[in-house]
Amino acid sequence: MDKHLRSPEKAPVDGKTIADADADADADGIDRISNLPDEVLCHILSFLPTKYAVATSILSTKWKNLFPLIPNLRLRLDDSLLLHPEAAPETYQISFMNFVDRLLNVTLHDVPSIYAFCLICQKFNDGREIANWVQAALRLNVNRMDLRIRQLRNSNFLFDSLFGCNIVSLNLLLDFADDAPECRFSLPNVKMLSVQYMKFNAVNVLLECCPVLEYLVVCNCYCDPGEMLRICIPSLMALKLVNGVNCLEGELELDAPKLEYFNYGGFLATRFLGKALKCLRIARLDLEENVSQYPYESDEQAANLIEVCSDAEKLWLSENIVIMLHHCPQPLPRFRKLVALAIKVMEPHGWELLPNLLYCAPNLKKLYLKAGFDVEQYAIFKASLDKSFSICLSQRSETCFLLEIKRKVEN
Repeated sequence: MDKHLRSPEKAPVDGKTIADADADADADGIDRISNLPDEVLCHILSFLPTKYAVATSILSTKWKNLFPLIPNLRLRLDDSLLLHPEAAPETYQISFMNFVDRLLNVTLHDVPSIYAFCLICQKFNDGREIANWVQAALRLNVNRMDLRIRQLRNSNFLFDSLFGCNIVSLNLLLDFADDAPECRFSLPNVKMLSVQYMKFNAVNVLLECCPVLEYLVVCNCYCDPGEMLRICIPSLMALKLVNGVNCLEGELELDAPKLEYFNYGGFLATRFLGKALKCLRIARLDLEENVSQYPYESDEQAANLIEVCSDAEKLWLSENIVIMLHHCPQPLPRFRKLVALAIKVMEPHGWELLPNLLYCAPNLKKLYLKAGFDVEQYAIFKASLDKSFSICLSQRSETCFLLEIKRKVEN
């Protein structure tokens, strides 16, 4: 036996090791686990990876039909879990394909519904076969779908299989083997969508076909120079957007009147167009200057972004966006609803911007400085404020300081 798979030395129990006790239990011929109620066994199986849970069917007749009985069944199929490193690639690909085919079309044939279907393929990338599995999962009335395919080939088959489906949650992580195709979608019931490594034009088409979308994640998608990502969704309530280096020359349009949570990270778009987010509660702007632009251009886009987010109740800013706002000649907007502000790292430019921020946020009560607190800079900042401000400073951790702000109201 491989030394990494051996059990550790067992502690003695009443003069016997646990291994001895297990041997005694085996000797009496009683299969104690199999005698547990089906509900308990199904609960145990629900914690196992799909491969191992299905494999328990060979243990005995008791276990043979338990897997399809698991309530709210979550399938997680990962081709790396089924690989034998010593086998030829075509062998383990055929093995994986046969396993998934049998599971979806035979083992689960009579199951009325499954809760989630997750397919992770590092090696197997044939879009035609994957489309068949997606259709089989849809026949099982799957609620949530998660597809992560590396170097996807024949991708049109996969997109066609999703057309018009009734799932409510969809995660797509697709790394295409060749150029991303022109796609067509219809996802009338999807409320939660996550897309990664897709081209802007494909994401735009996808978003147009999600009329009830409420939660959206767009991460590390890519574009041609000047191409715009359009997030114009009346029903959207939460958005996480991460721009990687493959979309440095991309543009962003945002129109989401019901948006309450906005998390924007990575590189700032070369051009940002947006309408005021009147319902915004929390905005987290963890952005870096766009290295494909002149600095003054990034400063202008940062000002446009902060204007769109000026109705937020809580705001989190990276040190880079604070620097861009400091350099921008445009005046700061009024933050009428802002009650809490956090700044990731306080640089000298941040201390210089801070008095202006306070005057533009009449209801700001708490200011968190996550790192970079400087006693001398703080003293200069405090001295620059008029007598209507009262600041109470406290240290929350080794690097984090809280400034509680009060304003004196004149009679």
